[in-house]
Amino acid sequence: MWTSLGAVTEPAGPRAASGRFWAVVLGAAAGLFLLGFLIGWFAKPTEKTSVSPHEDMKAAFMAEMKAENIKQFLYNFTRLPHLAGTKENLHLAQQVQAEWKEFGLDSVQLVHYDVLLSYPDDTKPNYISIIDEHGNEIFNTSLSEPPPPGYEAVRDVVPPYSAFSAQGTPEGELVYVNYGRIEDFFKLEREMGINCTGKIVIARYGKIFRGNKVKNAELAGAKGVILYSDPADYCAPGADPYPNGWNLPGGGAQRGNVLNLNGAGDPLTPGYPAKEYTYRLDKASGVGLPKIPVHPIGYHDAESLLRNMGGYAPPHSSWKGNLNVSYNVGPGFTTNYSTRKVKMHIHSHNEITRIYNVIGTIRGTVEPDRYVILGGHRDSWVFGGIDPQSGAAVVHEIVRSFGKLKRKGWRPRRTVIFASWDAEEFGLLGSTEWAEENAKVLQARGVAYINADSSIEGNYTLRVDCTPLMYRLVYSLTKEIPSPDEGFEGKSLYESWYKKNPSREYKEVPRINKLGSGNDFEVFFQRLGIASGRARYSKNWNVEKYSSYPVYHSVYETYEIVERFYDPTFKNHLTVAQVRGGLVFELANSVVLPFDCRDYASAVSNYAHIVYNLSRNHEEELATYNVSFDALFSAVKNFTEVAASFHERLQQIDINNLIAVRSLNDQLMFLERAFIDPLGLPGRPFYRHVVFAPSSHNKYAGESFPGIYDAMFDIKNKADQHEAWEEVKRQISIAAFTVQAAAETLKEVA
Repeated sequence: MWTSLGAVTEPAGPRAASGRFWAVVLGAAAGLFLLGFLIGWFAKPTEKTSVSPHEDMKAAFMAEMKAENIKQFLYNFTRLPHLAGTKENLHLAQQVQAEWKEFGLDSVQLVHYDVLLSYPDDTKPNYISIIDEHGNEIFNTSLSEPPPPGYEAVRDVVPPYSAFSAQGTPEGELVYVNYGRIEDFFKLEREMGINCTGKIVIARYGKIFRGNKVKNAELAGAKGVILYSDPADYCAPGADPYPNGWNLPGGGAQRGNVLNLNGAGDPLTPGYPAKEYTYRLDKASGVGLPKIPVHPIGYHDAESLLRNMGGYAPPHSSWKGNLNVSYNVGPGFTTNYSTRKVKMHIHSHNEITRIYNVIGTIRGTVEPDRYVILGGHRDSWVFGGIDPQSGAAVVHEIVRSFGKLKRKGWRPRRTVIFASWDAEEFGLLGSTEWAEENAKVLQARGVAYINADSSIEGNYTLRVDCTPLMYRLVYSLTKEIPSPDEGFEGKSLYESWYKKNPSREYKEVPRINKLGSGNDFEVFFQRLGIASGRARYSKNWNVEKYSSYPVYHSVYETYEIVERFYDPTFKNHLTVAQVRGGLVFELANSVVLPFDCRDYASAVSNYAHIVYNLSRNHEEELATYNVSFDALFSAVKNFTEVAASFHERLQQIDINNLIAVRSLNDQLMFLERAFIDPLGLPGRPFYRHVVFAPSSHNKYAGESFPGIYDAMFDIKNKADQHEAWEEVKRQISIAAFTVQAAAETLKEVA
């Protein structure tokens, strides 16, 4: 670097001036020129090859973030419930807006949308009863959760309910359906001969998104769904129920939406922002709304419902939870209680309600038309101690730290947008509506989206889900951050993460997961093709088999459960802030975007082999119907070669040639976009990424080459085998074309 500086500045020296006067004048001019040049040189971001202003500012930014601040912000954000659509959540939005302005952002706006939300009826509570042959109620489930200590006087705690449930009072025999997965219903119907038509089914939470459970029950003909949290899935061994420990008490229940939106956003305005002028579907025909009543209960109430189940024994030990019951499947109760039935009383209603996002901006200097976005939601089911406020508190501290740098005269190279989303819990509505309203601009200018929901779901190690483009960035960043873990003092976050969760796919690196859905990155990644990532502290998934974290979406998600049990010193919160904030800093400030397309090539190759190996379970059909993956493997090979060639060119770039840098950066930025199919996936038009999509059977999980995977799913039971395999061939063709087209975007510009 210094030699190039010398070479550039050499001509400024005096050439053949005669006389002392001109020598002094030209010498002074040369000195001033050199000084000006050096100031100009160091004012712009430079390569990371040595200590530079970029590295200095990044170090200052990372050091500015404090655990104590995150702790205070979490406390402030969890005093009251902040349910979407309520005045409390609007007040919190206004508070966030005021503080972001105070922190020094260039602009902070409240952006509203009018979306369909769902609430219980204050005058007619939801509950489930066991009734005798005369219709008398013998047992009723609880109407609310016992409040945690210190919160007894808090008003407006919404009782447990399933948002967007249909109204109704169905009654019928009960059938236990394990987790309500598609394979559970196959087991009941195909192997045990149990027909769920006209029955009320009870499913335990866990394994898959609750909306998928409801859809599966609907398809099986059920007339109602009861969801409950089994201690096997929501109580960690050796821990006490809250408040003495961090497990779910028996009276606790998990709220949550039961939509199947598949990326549509507001159910009444799919594909378009829910503004005043927008055409709306009729409320009854909104996208993804369940057609049957659904209600969640705690495990004390579930035990009363399951205690006298008759019918078939559970088909396998994996169908048994940890309640003191037989886990008989039914239908109905044992002989002594055979005249009894279960009745649901569900009176929740859907209404169009105004929600508010907070959008803050720091304008970039060199490339203000390139956007790096950090977003997380603000709305919570009750107090939101973990979900979302442990994430919102981290975002707040990141914003404060960026603001501090800006006040000292620094600005990022690219524009940074900060978002506090509303109504995430009701189907990712705030983020999706904003992205729909700004889709054209985001498609043209969006560099990356970093998601920031819950910062912790455990305290074991880091968990990262992201596009393959970000793998290298994540690995290099975590090598610079100190590990907060006991036993790893003086070591990097990368080292503790790798030791605790090594990759199963790649050698000698920590594990990074595929992006699924269930969070606000969905619209950016799955619909718009903007490179996305998320990071949080998590549990040991190999040992801790319970679902998510025990008090998820219950009234017991308080500040105290975090401060007493999960992260007393808030060191893990700070680490997550440094990861999320560091990603945003690098993406917004590196001269060359820190994306590596070679990792995308490795991932696509890996996924192509995985889906091909799945197909080999059907060797006979592959031959009969002339199904070949050759085109896909050819495209993957081409993509791999082009990615390697592109990376070589990137190493040769003159970073002082702004147009050349911009051109290559645009190729990197638009690579994710190249995997978007405007027609979307079959039956899921808003999931448009050909390489990644949320699983059709579990919204939370990511699936690779989802078009091919879904076409082959349960294919042996398709009525028309020729048609089924023709669809597989069509999906292979789409995948091959898309990978080849993506390769074309990386070729040297003619």
